Amino acid sequence: MLTKTALTASLAASLLALAACSGNGEEESTYRTPEEGISMEGTTTGRRTVPTNPSVRGVSFELADGSATSMDAYEGTVVLVVNTASRCGLTPQVGQLEALQRANAGRGFTVLAFPSASFNQEPLGSAEAAAFCEDMGATYPVAAKADVKGEGAHPLFATLAKQGGEPSWNFTKYLVGKDGTVIARFDPKTEPTDAAIQAAIDAALKG
Repeated sequence: MLTKTALTASLAASLLALAACSGNGEEESTYRTPEEGISMEGTTTGRRTVPTNPSVRGVSFELADGSATSMDAYEGTVVLVVNTASRCGLTPQVGQLEALQRANAGRGFTVLAFPSASFNQEPLGSAEAAAFCEDMGATYPVAAKADVKGEGAHPLFATLAKQGGEPSWNFTKYLVGKDGTVIARFDPKTEPTDAAIQAAIDAALKG
């Protein structure tokens, strides 16, 4: 049986070990997904530095009609990249995205939609998903259907994830600046017509 002195020493050692494991996070290398609407900057977490905003310029993708393009086509333009779905409770945002598109027409801004089944709510193929968006009034470009998270994520979303984290659900929004870097991320429930999104667009267009 341990003596009282031995028990005290054992307890003290356990508490020290627990403190070493929990700490204050300074020894861990983690990337915390930015909160809604926060601007993206390179951050240091402990011993390692998270890279500052890799550009999406040069990333190729297909439009829903099968034509090839890349993010180079949007150089000098502020782009709101959004993963969409036609069978989601947030699907009305397809029309709200068009309202945002029209509100910023001629200003060097565009919405860019990527239909995706990554959350199991887009049963339509690329052409059908694009037609669905058009039926809801969309005039902004719609890309071919793509995975937006996980190991199979499209290269564009893999790059976006390095800056703002993977999409948490359908209609996650990444505001990409004129230089091709993410400058703000908005969560799915933040509607496209939210004043915070317009303010971020205004700031990006001035940059």
